[in-house]
Amino acid sequence: MTPLLITLLIGASAGILLGTAGAKIQAAAHTRLAWPQGANFLRLHLSSGFVIAVEIVTAAIALALPGARPACLVLALVYAAFVVGATTLRGQECGCFGIDGMTVGPVHIGGCALASALLALVALVGGSAAAPRPGRIALAVLLAALIVLAAQLWGNRRAAHATRAGEGEDYDRLLVVLSPTCSACSALKIMEKHEVDDAEFDGAIQWVDRDSAQAASLREAGVEISGYPAVVSVATGDPTGARVESGLRECREVLQSWRTRRLAPRP
Repeated sequence: MTPLLITLLIGASAGILLGTAGAKIQAAAHTRLAWPQGANFLRLHLSSGFVIAVEIVTAAIALALPGARPACLVLALVYAAFVVGATTLRGQECGCFGIDGMTVGPVHIGGCALASALLALVALVGGSAAAPRPGRIALAVLLAALIVLAAQLWGNRRAAHATRAGEGEDYDRLLVVLSPTCSACSALKIMEKHEVDDAEFDGAIQWVDRDSAQAASLREAGVEISGYPAVVSVATGDPTGARVESGLRECREVLQSWRTRRLAPRP
C-alpha cells in the first residue's frame, strides 16, 4: 500500500472509533442509547462505558504512535474484537452508533472483518510504510465529527416522526408491545419503570407482550409489527388504521407525547 492509502486506512479506522464513541455518549446523555442487556461478547456482557473507553483509547493510541505498523496492529485487534461482538449480537438491536433501531447483520460483521484484515495486512507486511500523523489526525477528527452529526440529525428526524405518530386526535389507545427476547425492550421497561400488563391513564396506555390477545387482535386486523419494542396508536372504532412505530427512542418519544397530552388541562 502507498503511504496515502495507509494514512487513509488508519485515519478512517480511528475516526470511526471516535465517531461511534461520540455518538454513544450523545445518545446516553439523552437516555436514548439502546444497549444489549445480556451477553454481547461471547458469554460476557460489556458495558457501554467500557466499550466507549476502548474506542477512545484505541483511536488515541493509533493516532499518537509514530509508526504505521504498530498503529495498524492496535486497530486490527480492536476491529477483530468487534467482529466477535457483532457475531454474538447478530440479529439483535445494537447501539453501536448511538442510534436505536439498528440491527446487527452481515454488513456490520463483514465491515469490521474487512477493516481488521486490511489493518492486519499492513501491520504484518507493511515494511517501512509511512503514514504522517497530521494526515491521520485530520481525517479521524473530520470523520468522527461527521458521524456524530449524522447520528444527531438522524435521531432528531426519527424523534420528530415518532412524536407526530402519537398526535393523531382519532387515536384513543396506545399499546406498548414488547418481546421477551428483545434487549431494547428490557431497556425500555427499566427506563420507563413499567412491565408487561401495566396500564396508564385508566388503560389508555397498555404494556403488552407480543403474544398477548391485544397484539393478536392487531395482527388479525392486518396491522404489522415488524420490530420491537413497538408502540401502536389505535382508534377503537377502526383498528385497521393503527399506526406503528418501533425502536427504543421512538417508543419513548411517543409515550412522552401521549402522557403530555393526557396531563394537559382540557379546554
